[in-house]
Amino acid sequence: MKNLKLKHQQLLFLVLISLSLSCSMLIYSQNLEGHWIAAGDKGPLLQFTKDSLLINNLDKRIDAKPYFVKDDLINVGESKVLKLKFINHNRLRAVKDQSNAAKDIIKLQPTKTNLTKPEIQNTEYFIPNDPHHKTFKFNKAFDDSNKIIKLEKIGSTYFLSQYINDDRKNYVPIESLTSDEIVINISPEKKMVLKAKNTDGSSVNDNTSFSSRNGINIAEIIIGKWFYKRLAGRPSLSKCTKKTFFLFKKDLSLQIKPYAENFDNGKCIEGSIIDRTYEILENNQIKVFQNGKSEIWKIQALTKTELVVEKNDRVLTLTKE
Repeated sequence: MKNLKLKHQQLLFLVLISLSLSCSMLIYSQNLEGHWIAAGDKGPLLQFTKDSLLINNLDKRIDAKPYFVKDDLINVGESKVLKLKFINHNRLRAVKDQSNAAKDIIKLQPTKTNLTKPEIQNTEYFIPNDPHHKTFKFNKAFDDSNKIIKLEKIGSTYFLSQYINDDRKNYVPIESLTSDEIVINISPEKKMVLKAKNTDGSSVNDNTSFSSRNGINIAEIIIGKWFYKRLAGRPSLSKCTKKTFFLFKKDLSLQIKPYAENFDNGKCIEGSIIDRTYEILENNQIKVFQNGKSEIWKIQALTKTELVVEKNDRVLTLTKE
């Protein structure tokens, strides 16, 4: 009787495990439908339907192959020409073989924006800290050459596409679009920020000082307490994080007070004040000193109420109290 009960428990356990794995694979397979793109690649877009993998070049169909899901793998083509392994709901990995290195494939997400396509296309953009100070507008010749940057869209995702002689060379998905900037996904771990030009026609990264261009004095305007507003390429900052401030003083001292949210309990953690000193340099730069070391913060934009700086390769927007 005991042996029968033990076998029954073992059988029940195996059934539960089997059901759990089946449900997991069902969730993955249901989540497959949509558009995918190889990370950092210039190759085609992949589109999973219920029973086929469509291979597209944005607006043109290249090929279509059947696929089936088995365990944690997606087998593509009748002869299994490609195997994809589930990493998570939004990432697949091409299984490494003797001829090809592993490649991650990312599911496209809707571009975050409230702008219309004409609003985006009528804005002029530039790459911050580009030594050549090049700017571009969508659908217009770039840098007096035969290169054109176009804004294209698949579903809810915008793409920044580069054409040379009407031939599309590459395209990258756009994460977010605002009136100030475009954030594009070079790879899952790397983003690039393109900034909009000022309304006066000048780009905020040029070598003309803000004081001569806008009639303001950086050393005077920067005095005061500045709070976190946003960090390029990151989700909206929490109310707690936005308490973080930078206090620039007339005696050239700088106090930084960090705040961070504990996501386990939701509490706002107050950090210790960090004391530094600073110096205003030419070409819209701030040199910040601490413990005998220094770093350069590059001012990208400055008004009486907003400061945009690049520090440690990240673009930070601050707002004044």
